[in-house]
Amino acid sequence: MNNKVLVNIYVPILEKEYNLYIPIVKRIGTVKNLIIEIINENTDGSYENDGCKYLYDKISGVKLDDNEYVKHSKIKNGTKLILY
Repeated sequence: MNNKVLVNIYVPILEKEYNLYIPIVKRIGTVKNLIIEIINENTDGSYENDGCKYLYDKISGVKLDDNEYVKHSKIKNGTKLILY
């Protein structure tokens, strides 16, 4: 799995955490939309993409740039993110 990293994503509105493998060759915005899709499916459609959700680094609180590629970001195996 050299082309994916395992991240922990906390979703405050659901008070749930998810461990997901994300591709490193995609932009963060694309990955964010994929994550929202997965969570939406796991919550029977109650968590929809309203276009106002962002990924944040859980430790620093920094908002991640949707246009940056995962492989060029600080996201590594074990990174903790917040989807808010």
